[in-house]
Amino acid sequence: MENYIINENTVAILKKYNEIIIYNVDKEEVFNTKIKKIINTSCLVYGSNLLGRKEYAKKYLNIKYKVPIIISENKNIILLQINNFRDEECLCIVGNKILNYQEKDNKLIIKCINNQEFSTNISKYSFEKILLNYLKLNNYINYQNSLKFL
Repeated sequence: MENYIINENTVAILKKYNEIIIYNVDKEEVFNTKIKKIINTSCLVYGSNLLGRKEYAKKYLNIKYKVPIIISENKNIILLQINNFRDEECLCIVGNKILNYQEKDNKLIIKCINNQEFSTNISKYSFEKILLNYLKLNNYINYQNSLKFL
């Protein structure tokens, strides 16, 4: 199965060299594909594509790098891209699955639901900027969705 669709159970996606590990709430799955392919296919299923989702977020947030990726507005699935897709290791985490984070031994440890932990070289300051942009975007989407019912 190479066509994984990011959903409400998805916690994180980790690219390690040529392998993709999908962390779900209840299991892990391994794929031999590209991380961008999984993300783009998931965006398409929910009504857009990766480029369109990134451009939308860039415009609203007025940023160029490490843009949160809206997978599904209705299901509140927004990925935080921690590293560049081209890096040997790339981590993307679903924003609403993060419990807390802390620096430890020159690494940032991000704890998610079900006590899943991810270690990265990103600084706490950089991560907090990514998190703040996610919160702004999530708030804006929730506001826009609330207007649909007026």
